[in-house]
Amino acid sequence: MSSLSAHSLTDAVTVPQGKNAVWIERLIWVFMMSFAFDYRGDETQGGSGGGIAQLLFLALCLGSSAGLLLLGWRNLLVRPGAKILIFWGLFVGFMLVNSFLQGVPFGRSSRVVLPLILCLCGMINAHIAACAGISPGRIVNPMLTAACINVIWRIIHGFAFKGLDVATVRFEILSPINDWLAAWIACAILLRGKFHWNLLVACAVLFIGIFITITRSLIFPIVTAGMVTSICFMLGIRWGIYQWSALGKRLLPLAAAGVLIISALGLAALFQPLMLERWTERMFHDADSRNMANDVSYLTRKAEADAMWKILAEDPIHFIHGRGVGSSYYWDSAYLPEISMVMPLKDLQTDGIWFAGHSIWTYGLLSGGAIAILSYLILLISTCVSSIKAAHANASDPGPDQWLAFLPFVATFCLVSLSITANPFQERLVGIFYGMMVGLSQAFMVRASWIHTTAKK
Repeated sequence: MSSLSAHSLTDAVTVPQGKNAVWIERLIWVFMMSFAFDYRGDETQGGSGGGIAQLLFLALCLGSSAGLLLLGWRNLLVRPGAKILIFWGLFVGFMLVNSFLQGVPFGRSSRVVLPLILCLCGMINAHIAACAGISPGRIVNPMLTAACINVIWRIIHGFAFKGLDVATVRFEILSPINDWLAAWIACAILLRGKFHWNLLVACAVLFIGIFITITRSLIFPIVTAGMVTSICFMLGIRWGIYQWSALGKRLLPLAAAGVLIISALGLAALFQPLMLERWTERMFHDADSRNMANDVSYLTRKAEADAMWKILAEDPIHFIHGRGVGSSYYWDSAYLPEISMVMPLKDLQTDGIWFAGHSIWTYGLLSGGAIAILSYLILLISTCVSSIKAAHANASDPGPDQWLAFLPFVATFCLVSLSITANPFQERLVGIFYGMMVGLSQAFMVRASWIHTTAKK
């Protein structure tokens, strides 16, 4: 078996490119950059409000997707990726028809279901690029660029255009793509064979975003990324891709990142002590200092989840197919007195809410019932299985992009780590990114099909 201990920049396995590969790759860049400058809109509807700029982003996104479909439609039924495309397309169709039949206004359902549609676009586009012979690295490069741009842009947009204050700002400038960035960084540290400068850039972008937004929940995907990537590394050792002797060298970037983080905290203590005070408050005193039994973030999500359950229980048949994406819900009034101790109720919308909730699972149950929950599970599990299968299929002759074969697996676990306290699928950019992750494994399956052909030559 080959090993990645001596990393090569050239791939010994030749995958022939389609005649439209150049244009397909260019359109992939347009597709990924279309929402790179996306931002949170109307806060009363969970940031789902759209302005002229966001309509332009959508036009670029759908336009590039249409172009890719025109160039690569003949490859849509190429297996194994075609199965998940068909499945997710049917699910999105079900969600739209279900909402229509239950009388949900189309303006609502179309906006809330949009990330799921963009997820389908991402799947199709990555699948087409893979079948055109574009390497996994060239598929992921525009994703990394778009992720870094969005994290920094959201911060700039919040302070420059929304007039937000460093003393109170948090989720308003939080990029939804931080969990994917954490997954990419973990894979680059432990699974990539050679250090590259873009790792330092990605680390700086991720931790700047986390530090400024004071977001504790992002600790979950970072820890998850490290744990899951370690499992991937051990699988790689079993398959002969990696060696234990190279582990120390691979962890050197992690040590360097730790030094940078400690240095950044020291500088923050000197120039932005208020930021450290807010982190201390969020980490240790958010509930106790106000004589609260529970953290306020937990209470808001519990109020939302309990109300959704009550809405469905009014007619139990809705536990099967839900009330439709974009349907209205509220916060359970039993939690409002305690929530009001921290957050003035006049500043909160606790009734007539219709955005995609704060959890994939609770909102999935409300909008699509057991059908939606099962569909999300199938999507997530199949992505993980496809990722591991793709990595194993290429293990006999690993190329320079072999480490990216594990990325969909790690990214899925990072997304799931946030799914209890947040609903990543309420964000357009998350739909695009996760769709690309679902389709990325196809590129490795295409490469695997050419391994023995190349060996014979």
